[in-house]
Amino acid sequence: MAVILGGNDTLPQITLTQSQTFVPPQDGNVCIHVIGAGGGGQADVNALSGGGAGGYTKKNSLAVTTGGSFTVVVGVGGAGGVNANGATGGNSTVAGTGLGSTLTANGGNGGNVNSSTGGLASNGDVDNRGGTGGGNGGGGAVGIYAAGENAGTIHGGRTDAMGDGMAQSGYGFIVGGPKTNNMRQVYAQNGNAYGDVVAGHGGALCGGGALNFIASGVGNNTAFGGAGGIGGGGGGCRVAGSGNGFATGGSGGDGIVLIQYLPS
Repeated sequence: MAVILGGNDTLPQITLTQSQTFVPPQDGNVCIHVIGAGGGGQADVNALSGGGAGGYTKKNSLAVTTGGSFTVVVGVGGAGGVNANGATGGNSTVAGTGLGSTLTANGGNGGNVNSSTGGLASNGDVDNRGGTGGGNGGGGAVGIYAAGENAGTIHGGRTDAMGDGMAQSGYGFIVGGPKTNNMRQVYAQNGNAYGDVVAGHGGALCGGGALNFIASGVGNNTAFGGAGGIGGGGGGCRVAGSGNGFATGGSGGDGIVLIQYLPS
């Protein structure tokens, strides 16, 4: 799917959220941003780990014409584990006319007890690794100016290009966010909490928050880690205690490709 955003008809910003063959709508010079998908969060009764964020690669400027074409693959976010490890996020790639090598932003690893590293990136003018998911914590963040921020305990990582969302992107730069208060730690005792409990979701390019749910004497609770924003890792989740709860890690955010026409 292609969505055209931006200030005018002559310099569009094209957002690709699905794999496709892309044909430039007009001649000009473009900047290409490629972000891999985030890994899903781990969920367990004893431990939790957030998923790693997708990598980020950028082609600063490329001359394109309506006679060219590009093969675009957009990675899908890794599913959060259900009392299990999270799934790895999919890779995002762009190959085509004028590109000597395929722009590649790998997906982040799913949360697990051993590692939840962010995805690598290659063949761009800028190549940044995604942030690592936190052991006992949230999902990693996508890094635009440097490697992505690693998640902390409970809290998901935040991108270094924080703002009010992707729609603010344009003319060679990209913006994530908005900020979310995505940390969560819940203690439920003596049967005072039932039903679903969910950690905060991450804004675009940010990791989801983790949920550490201590359920003493509480039954039938379902707890969820927060989902990662675009490219962000999903938050981990833990349900501990004497309740009959199920833990589900947050899903990783899908990848994305932005193609921005540049002023001449």
